[in-house]
Amino acid sequence: MNRISHSEKDTFDFGHDFASRLSANDFIGLYGELGAGKTAFTRGLCRGLGCLVEAHSPTYNIVNIYPGRIEVVHIDLYRIENDLDEIGWTDLIDSGRVVIVEWAEKAKKELPNKRFDVFFAVIDENQRQIRIEQINDFGN
Repeated sequence: MNRISHSEKDTFDFGHDFASRLSANDFIGLYGELGAGKTAFTRGLCRGLGCLVEAHSPTYNIVNIYPGRIEVVHIDLYRIENDLDEIGWTDLIDSGRVVIVEWAEKAKKELPNKRFDVFFAVIDENQRQIRIEQINDFGN
């Protein structure tokens, strides 16, 4: 699934719409440079999942949990070097919540085999290409 976003609101709306495909235990890995739209997309996902508070970047907290119709764990691995155990990785991804991970490439081999990978590419100041790949239990 590909989409060109023309604004932060478009990115938010795409996340909001995509949330209708999600259920408890789903994992979403986000990939893209700083400012590419990962957090705007996450805000839309969380709103679409009925979260009771607005999502924000957990860069300094590393993990945020948002209560709602479906509880969401939002993880930002930007500041994590190697040890995912220090944030309770296994417990978080097996928690029965929707798990959204920014900078998912830092988790490499620790990513679940069943997940959605969302790639953000900056086209220009306002436009982003957003591509979603569904990875099944066999890694493709």
